[in-house]
Amino acid sequence: MNGEFRDEHYVRGMTRLVSALLLGFLFAFSTAAASAASGLRVMTFNVMCSICRNTAEIGPLSERMAGIADTINRHDPDLVSLQEFFTGARAKELGRRLAGDYEMVYATSRFLDYADPTLLVRKSRFVVLRSGGFWLGPNAPGFSFGWKLAIPRRVEWAELEDRATGLRFTFAGTHFDARGKNRNPSAALVVKTFLPTDTPLIFAGDSNLRPGTPGFNTLVASFRDTFTEVSEHPYLANGPTMNSDGCGLDPRLVFPDCRIDHVLLSPGAPWRTRSWSVDVHKYARGFISDHRAIVVDLD
Repeated sequence: MNGEFRDEHYVRGMTRLVSALLLGFLFAFSTAAASAASGLRVMTFNVMCSICRNTAEIGPLSERMAGIADTINRHDPDLVSLQEFFTGARAKELGRRLAGDYEMVYATSRFLDYADPTLLVRKSRFVVLRSGGFWLGPNAPGFSFGWKLAIPRRVEWAELEDRATGLRFTFAGTHFDARGKNRNPSAALVVKTFLPTDTPLIFAGDSNLRPGTPGFNTLVASFRDTFTEVSEHPYLANGPTMNSDGCGLDPRLVFPDCRIDHVLLSPGAPWRTRSWSVDVHKYARGFISDHRAIVVDLD
């Protein structure tokens, strides 16, 4: 009896030990999976429109579309803010070339689609709960041609839920006008519209605002600038580079002073900036846009 009792006690003890180890392994695995799922790659990219002045230099949009798609496919971002696809047809043309499973978000109506900006959201990772936008001008959120007559500009946003973690947040993109009388009040309107908020926000786009300008100071006084949260800002290249490659097509520009494409976070956003990079990949005719794709990794 005593031997049988000891054997039974031993078996029960080993069962408890194995169960505890198994539960510990499962907990560690689920924690690691959740941590991996929380990593997030964001891109903002002004693709240069079909009628922009540098078309003769680097080619029409129809010829550059493959390179634009390749830029996105090479980095495989979870979220993308695109600028200067003015029509939904152009955005959809790009979508057919993408390897990722993205949902497109841009302004639509019965008579006209306006795809500047366009948001790309990875469908396998995020649920788009709702989306919308507003025009940048004195009639906001209603339509206008800005505070000073110009091409209509707007902000597009999407409220998302992470399928893995359940985290809900807002992803917003924009393309501010280049004129100071439009871009500076655009910055103020964005801050007024989105903040304060308890919902984390990622705001990405071409602001046409360089560091130190009034509108940029308005934005970074209220948002976190991912650029300043890391010490290195590497060029992602397939050949030799020079400083101005991170700016545009003008070799006189100096990086990072030339920065106008930004990825910003709301003050209480749960992410930490892990890396901030500039894609300076060149194709047959050189660069495929007068802007560079900015790639930001968040944890």
